[in-house]
Amino acid sequence: MTRKVRWQLRSIRLRTHGGSATLVFSEQQAEGQAEALAAAMTDSLATKQDLTELDARIDARFALTRQGLRELEARIGARFAQIDVRFAQVDARFAQIDGRFLQVDARLDHLERHFDARLVELERRIDREMASKVDLADLERRMTIRLGGITVAGIGVVSALVKML
Repeated sequence: MTRKVRWQLRSIRLRTHGGSATLVFSEQQAEGQAEALAAAMTDSLATKQDLTELDARIDARFALTRQGLRELEARIGARFAQIDVRFAQVDARFAQIDGRFLQVDARLDHLERHFDARLVELERRIDREMASKVDLADLERRMTIRLGGITVAGIGVVSALVKML
């Protein structure tokens, strides 16, 4: 038992309602009280060594946490770098697709102009052929009328010859 604890035991006073009285303990009671007080002090009070150890443990935990955060930050940074590379590839692909769409648009415009020119040419050709067919139909009608007139005149001549003979 320490000297300080013995001194504290000797000076324990019992406070009563009206005043104070000094308690006198036997050596055995004093040792029991001292051990109880020492146990209570040990359980509830922290020594400088305890605080130093606790501070060291907290520092170690924070160091591990900081290290873990640095590793996580490095992994996240690497992942973002990969994502940036992928976005650059996607952007390049979109640029290629845009260029291809421009080429296809230009080709379609060219084909449309070519198709329109051919269509105009075919319309003119059909109009000429229809005009020539109209002319042929008109010629056919005139020929039919003339041939019919000649046939009627020939029948008339033959009938007049038959009557004369």
